[in-house]
Amino acid sequence: MNSMKLLFLSLRYHFDSQKSNPMNLIAGTLGMIINNLIVLWGLWAMLFNNKPNGESLTVYFLALNAMITIAWGSLLFFLGGFRSLGEYIEEGSLEPMLSTPRHPLLLVGISQSSTPALGDIIQGFLNIAVLCFMRQWEIASKTLIFSFFSAMGFLSLFILAGSFAFFLKRGNALSQLFIECNLSLSFYPTGKIFTDFGKFLIMLTPAAFTGLLPITAIEYASLENVLNASIGSILFFSLACLIFNLGVKKFQSSQSLALRN
Repeated sequence: MNSMKLLFLSLRYHFDSQKSNPMNLIAGTLGMIINNLIVLWGLWAMLFNNKPNGESLTVYFLALNAMITIAWGSLLFFLGGFRSLGEYIEEGSLEPMLSTPRHPLLLVGISQSSTPALGDIIQGFLNIAVLCFMRQWEIASKTLIFSFFSAMGFLSLFILAGSFAFFLKRGNALSQLFIECNLSLSFYPTGKIFTDFGKFLIMLTPAAFTGLLPITAIEYASLENVLNASIGSILFFSLACLIFNLGVKKFQSSQSLALRN
């Protein structure tokens, strides 16, 4: 209960700080929307101009981009500190969070809010609106639902990648590269442009949990695909938390050894 109250207080603080500078909020939001339009629809023109196998991919592409932008944007806007976990570890900002009674990951998440991420959220809901205009009500509703699973995947990705800094020198730089690579793979419609072997390779990366499994469940809402997306997100989150906890133990043991010396 106290953690939820702290989360809401943090969201209110970030909202008030952004509201105090509306021009910065508007500029960041519009900039992100324009960036998404250029990148995503340029990607559409490059990949699907000739409709592979005569298949119309408009609905698939709209749903994929809506899911990714809503998931990515919501996480960065409301819990943006997770993106900076590696930086916190390298700079020592995580250390005081470890000494509080609250879980350090909660404190990391609420420590930042990314203003431009609001543009991602708006872009995603614009895609949802287009799907509704095309009378794709079922796809639109499933996209909203599985955006949560995609967001869980990105949350796990941030925790896993940020934990690199516990084990590697300059691990934060590697973690940011790892996040960006998986974000690009998530945006790409890998379920349509890759063969079975290509999909298998994607399944070995976090992009499977942020993009491929959720969009497959949206397109083919079978029990198997829904279970794959839900169980996959749970397992990936558990793995990320396990790696983080191992990193924390390593960090605390090294600190205790330094104090003894």
